Amino acid sequence: MSRRHVTIASAPIPFRTTFKHASAARRVAENVIVIVRDDDGFVGIGEGCPRSYVTGETLAGAQDFLRRRVSGLVDEIHSLEELASWIANDEEVDLNPSAACAIELALLDLLGRRAGLPVERMLGLAPVSTSPRASAVYGDSPTPIFALQMLVFGWRGLRDAKLKLSGDLRRDYWRSRMLARRGPLRLDANNLWPESATAVSHLARLTDFAWAVEEPVKARDMIAMGAIGEQTGLEIVLDESFLSARDLDSLPSNAKFAVNVRVSKHGGLLRTLSAIEAARARGLKVIVGAQVGETSILARAGLVAVSAAGDALAGYEGGYGTHLLARDLTKRSLTIGTGGAFPSDALATITGPGLGLDLAPDAPLVETSFSRSR
Repeated sequence: MSRRHVTIASAPIPFRTTFKHASAARRVAENVIVIVRDDDGFVGIGEGCPRSYVTGETLAGAQDFLRRRVSGLVDEIHSLEELASWIANDEEVDLNPSAACAIELALLDLLGRRAGLPVERMLGLAPVSTSPRASAVYGDSPTPIFALQMLVFGWRGLRDAKLKLSGDLRRDYWRSRMLARRGPLRLDANNLWPESATAVSHLARLTDFAWAVEEPVKARDMIAMGAIGEQTGLEIVLDESFLSARDLDSLPSNAKFAVNVRVSKHGGLLRTLSAIEAARARGLKVIVGAQVGETSILARAGLVAVSAAGDALAGYEGGYGTHLLARDLTKRSLTIGTGGAFPSDALATITGPGLGLDLAPDAPLVETSFSRSR
């Protein structure tokens, strides 16, 4: 059996502009990267983006998990069945989802390359033949930046939009009103309000412009979210409150819900597909989201989630690539173009084995650990 070599790294790529919302402000990508090479020349790459306000996971904690576990896991896992068994049964995955995601994607990529199969075929899914159209995502930025974003997104033909709320009613009202003139709008509060009454008072002024609001109160307060949905008529999008299929068991019946799935927060593609299956079984809409600052590796994984969502897909937030990052990690960047769609040649690129992406020779990686597996 071919020996495997594991590299743990990060890629702190600067943003082109600061991205701000109620829970955080970011100027640089924060991620963990796993690269698995074997002596036969095959290479698998994976990425995770730890976010403390989403899963409680920190960058230092993710790196520690990788240093402790990655070599042993790479030694043990040589099939899709073994990978699925690990990701479903290891209790540490719930505490370290982005780190587990980086390992899982790297091994899926490696297994696919060795088998000569794209990851969709390995997972029993159809490849994405028609690009999803990404939403224009507006952070809670100062007015000049917001105006510039509107200009750029409008020029690029992005109509569907997601707006990060500030809590300032005047600001949120006028921004919602302007964006709704272009197309469908959903709001994202990022757990902004402490209780439902305050949220309802604010959101009631915005219901003429938006169809949904994401995470208006503290995560997993399903009763309060149901009340907000019932009183405003807005659909409630679960993000921080939806880490696994189990979180859907406590949904109240007095409001409409949708889910935002993100491969890194769920702990990898296999768990993301389970989450999508559970949401679809309940008739919920699915938004395929992204961590701010993810590279083409996670964007590629997000396209697998798009395939799984099928006709339940209600929004797509990935593929920002070099629109947000100063550069990418892969030779071919999966970055959306006109109308929020991926260029056809980009979709053709990812029909190759595994994830179909190769690291750029000058990828800006900072290695944190290297080991040789048996």
